[in-house]
Amino acid sequence: MIEGRYFPPGSSRVVAASLSGVPERLVLRLADETEALEPVIASVSDPVAGVPRKITFADGGVFEAPLGADVDSFLKTGGSFFARLMRLEGHLGFVAAAAVVTMGLIFVVYRFGVPLLASGAALVTPQPIIVAMDRGTLETVDRTVFSPSELAEERQKALHDMFDELAQIAGDDGPALRLELRQGGMIGANALALPGGTIIVTDELVGLARSDDEIAGVIAHEIGHVRERHSLQQIYRVLGIGFMVGLIGGDASQLVDDVIVQASALQTLVYSREFETHADLYSVGLMAKAGRDPLAFVGLLDRAVEDAGGSDETGWFSTHPDTKDRRDAVRQRVDELRGQ
Repeated sequence: MIEGRYFPPGSSRVVAASLSGVPERLVLRLADETEALEPVIASVSDPVAGVPRKITFADGGVFEAPLGADVDSFLKTGGSFFARLMRLEGHLGFVAAAAVVTMGLIFVVYRFGVPLLASGAALVTPQPIIVAMDRGTLETVDRTVFSPSELAEERQKALHDMFDELAQIAGDDGPALRLELRQGGMIGANALALPGGTIIVTDELVGLARSDDEIAGVIAHEIGHVRERHSLQQIYRVLGIGFMVGLIGGDASQLVDDVIVQASALQTLVYSREFETHADLYSVGLMAKAGRDPLAFVGLLDRAVEDAGGSDETGWFSTHPDTKDRRDAVRQRVDELRGQ
């Protein structure tokens, strides 16, 4: 028998009551009535910590059992899934094992699932949204980081001509490519590839270069990021799976503004080793097609790292391949091309 409270159907009244009998023939006795009722169960609430169990009857009445009452044993149900789960939660060993498994699943999703979804989302993102990302990012970095280029007009024209040559060889398999020259400000000697095909090269990087082939190699590297949609994938990885589902699902009207705002963080994103390696190898192929030195840009990388006070040593947890790794990979790719 279980002592509890009864809520009659269609009434706000609460009555002290007891429930006894067997599940097939229950007996409900109310404190203010002499005649017992024989209700039929319609549903039983799942166990939730700190919440009384409720048994709802076919006529709409509800019996509320006190906290701690073993309703499942009384009803001989063997316990629902939630009841069994609550019992398991009381065992520290199970809780610890579940925590380890959960952390493992989160790692697997983060390490493999998110990149895979980001890659798929990047492939199906409509061009107008990519253009909006590109425009929003450029406006943001121009307002907060960059200033107009101070290179001589002749030098700017020569760089644009070189860029146009590389863009033509790269083909039109992707967004239209466009070069923007800027004073680098706080980021100094650098180059950026925006998702919509805009490539920014700073005056400081041009000044650090010892030949046009070095600059061309860096530009070819950034073209590789655009063609492989690395910038777009990186944005999706940052914004997360929920954003991607909303965007691809068609509710993009509200999200476009969010993308433009969030895309302003692009200049601070660090590409993965995989992305950087792919862009390096793309640069080698494009430079070879252009008849330029595919190894030249590695020297510029060395000087850029030295100029920034960085290290040339390989680090396992580094998010970029270090320049030594990049030199080795680029030289190996050059040797492969020359051996074909």
